[in-house]
Formats: sequence, structure tokens, C-alpha cells
Amino acid sequence: MEEAGTRTEQVYRCLKADILGGVIEPGKALPFAKLKDDYGASMGVLREALIRLSAEGLTVNQPQFGFKVISLSLEDLTDLTETRCMIEAQVLRDSVTNGDLDWETRILSAHHRMERTPKFENGAESAATVAWSQSHQDFHVALLSGARSQRMQAIAANLRAAAEVYRQWSMPYEVVKRDVTAEHKEIVDLALARKPEEAAAALVRHLSATRDLILKGTSAPQQ
Repeated sequence: MEEAGTRTEQVYRCLKADILGGVIEPGKALPFAKLKDDYGASMGVLREALIRLSAEGLTVNQPQFGFKVISLSLEDLTDLTETRCMIEAQVLRDSVTNGDLDWETRILSAHHRMERTPKFENGAESAATVAWSQSHQDFHVALLSGARSQRMQAIAANLRAAAEVYRQWSMPYEVVKRDVTAEHKEIVDLALARKPEEAAAALVRHLSATRDLILKGTSAPQQ
């Protein structure tokens, strides 16, 4: 049983990395026969991994059609961003108000690691590296980790996972138009200064910037 659980974890992580990294495109079907060949896993392991990914909002299980990667849409992006802003802002306020010294240490450590991790491998218009994406996720987890409610933290984590595909989608529009480093630094400074409202507002601006870049980029005339 332990070996099966370990294999499920491995396949889950590989599938998630391929979805978030754009190797498996949004909206693409995930037939078991192909997944078995690609990942060398049994049907049971694949099903468990896909169920976990569905719980995180990265895949959906359609009756009679099977699993597929979530499709991206501007309407869903807007809805998801508004929901994240409401939930994560509230969790961050609680985190700033109640976080202890260990919480401050986690933020500083996660921020330092993220800033020292290369973001791109093949130029600024390529997808973010797996290492940077993980460190970015760890940073946002650390920000909210001082909140009292574990359930609220879990909800925020699931929303963040669903939004990761959209963040990858925004990469081509980030060049010169956005200073993500400064955005992160502002949130850290306000959180550690114990300014919950200001920190929450900075986080909302940060989350909204991705949505705004995509909306502008997809509506711009093609060259």
C-alpha cells in the first residue's frame, strides 16, 4: 500500500508539473491509455492522481468523456481572480494580525529563495522554470501561513493552484510591463510592518495585475 501511495504521489507531481508548465495544454483530454504510456502508471494510480488534480481545480472529470485539463476563458479568469482577491486578502489580514516570529521567518526565507531562483531558462517570454514556480507558490503559502484557520488556508491554496495555469498564460505579456519583484517586496514589507489592510490591498493589486495583463494582451491587435 505504501508503494502504491508513493507512486501515486510521483505521478500526481509529474502530471501537475506538466499541466502548470504548459506541456499538457489547457482543455486537452487525458485518456488513460495515453497517460499509461507517458507516465508508466497503472489505471488506479492515474485515477487517484487525476482526482487530486480535480480537487485542486486543474482537471475536470466529464461523465462519459473522462478527465481533461481545465479550459481557460477570460470569464473564468475574472471570476477566479475576484474570488482569490476576496479569500486571500482576508486570510492575509488574519495572518498579519496573528502571525508569530516563526511566520515572519518563513516569509523572509521563502521570499529570499524566490528572489534567488532563476525565473526563466529561455528568455523572458518562455514559461517560468519549475523551480521558480515552486518557490513562488511557497512564498504565497508562507504569507498566509500565520492565519488561524487551516480551512481558509486550504481554500486559498486550491484557488492558487487553479490560477497557476493562468499565471503561466500571462508570461508573454509581462515583459517590461510589470515589476513582479517590486510587487512581492511591497507585500513582504507591509506584512512584516504589521499593516493588515495595506498588505491585503497590495496582495489584491498583485493578483489583479495578472488578470489585467491577460485581458489587455488578448484584446490587443495582433502584429
